Amino acid sequence: MRYIWMGSLMCLLATGWLSCKKMLDVESTRAVTEENMWRTKNDAWAGSFAAYGLLRAALANENAHWAYGEMRGGDFTVSKRGDLQALRSSQLTSNYPAMDTWRDWRRFYAVIAQCNLALAKLPGIPDLDNRYARSEMKLDAAQVRFVRAFTYFYIVRIWGDVPLITEPFKGDFAASTREDWKKVLDFAQEEAIAAAKDLPWQFDGTNPEQQGNYRGQGVSHWRSILATRGACYNLIAHIAAWKKDYATALEYINAITDNKARTAYEYVTNNDMIVAPSGTSGSTFRGRTNWNIFQLDFNIDHAEISTTGQLEYWTLRYPDVPKAEAEIYVTKDSILNIYSNSSDVRASIFFTDMTSVQPMFYKLRMLDGAVKNPTLRLFNAAIVIFRYEEMTLLRAECNARLKNYEAARAELNTLRNRRYIESVPEDATEEELLDLILEERRRELIGEGWRWYDLISFGKVPAYSRLTEADVQNGAAYWPLSKNTLSLNPQLTQYSYWK
Repeated sequence: MRYIWMGSLMCLLATGWLSCKKMLDVESTRAVTEENMWRTKNDAWAGSFAAYGLLRAALANENAHWAYGEMRGGDFTVSKRGDLQALRSSQLTSNYPAMDTWRDWRRFYAVIAQCNLALAKLPGIPDLDNRYARSEMKLDAAQVRFVRAFTYFYIVRIWGDVPLITEPFKGDFAASTREDWKKVLDFAQEEAIAAAKDLPWQFDGTNPEQQGNYRGQGVSHWRSILATRGACYNLIAHIAAWKKDYATALEYINAITDNKARTAYEYVTNNDMIVAPSGTSGSTFRGRTNWNIFQLDFNIDHAEISTTGQLEYWTLRYPDVPKAEAEIYVTKDSILNIYSNSSDVRASIFFTDMTSVQPMFYKLRMLDGAVKNPTLRLFNAAIVIFRYEEMTLLRAECNARLKNYEAARAELNTLRNRRYIESVPEDATEEELLDLILEERRRELIGEGWRWYDLISFGKVPAYSRLTEADVQNGAAYWPLSKNTLSLNPQLTQYSYWK
């Protein structure tokens, strides 16, 4: 994984992202030129892994993953920060540095630019370096396609209509208009389908698409941190569900579950959800487990830990970090409301210090216990994108919307019973089933960056925020564009709510 950051820097330098329009006439002797970059097997490795690195940076910067997916949902209360309070109340045009970062989609288009460049350059490398087999090139290109497809899905949920760019940049960034979000998702879905054909179920060396050790490492090293066929199918299911095509979504989820022996996916046990005292083992957020389908790693073993970029930076306080107060917390009343069933084990697993005015959110608590400096704590929780429990709840939703009520109840009860909650009533209506599924997603996935997207897809934004249905129709559920983005590209338009 050390290739991620090295590759990101090399490719940024090679493609001109860090240049300033020919500031120097003399060619740099340090930067890798584009002509020299894409020639060897190592270049292919660095260039393809750079897509993962840039995606991780885009989601980690200013805790963006949770800013977009969690904070507007209302579960977390803000203790003091003005920018987080504005975020929680959907005042997204407020003048804060972090808000400027969240409004700007350029870091996501840096991911897309790297993917476009890699997909253009990778096919030519086997002819230049006979160590790089075409079968390996197809495998690397498929991973890049997955990252590009996922990135487009991700930004559509944030900004709705977005520019669709599929070719490498030639010179300056071309002024592009917003494309209808359905067209963008159609492209992302086609990309994910194409990628799935060239990806293995696991990087265990037993699939025709990938044999032997991949880049010198076995299956345990790569588990859940690389794109697989299962991750592609899961992404396709989510894209289809966002488009309200629940039959297609269910088809691809069933393809995953029908191949359970190949994927090795499984449910996380209650014990494995508990964070170990050291914070470096146990818990699904340590990552590289059979219950995570796809994650972006911050692995302590590879020096990828950081002081920022994870939710712990906002949720932890003394004695875990040198802060008297956490930036955000879930109130005791909210916890009791969300986990209203006293037998639900998640309340005691996800939260601690319940006697305090500010209970501490402990679900994501991956601290590097090896660091003894009391003024510095390093976080190494993975950004978990897809996991098996979330897929089960999506499957329940698809069945409910397709009027397969018995199947929907069975999926929902599978998860509820594992957390010691009674089964749902057999006479529950479709509307009641969907409400129960949304409630279960809230309980299981709290703090993982799903809540706001769930409220949009279930049509519940007005019920859990200050926004009205009219506001939603005028674009309030999406994010406004940054002033810098609008000034650089006059062809872009702002949603009417944010004008």
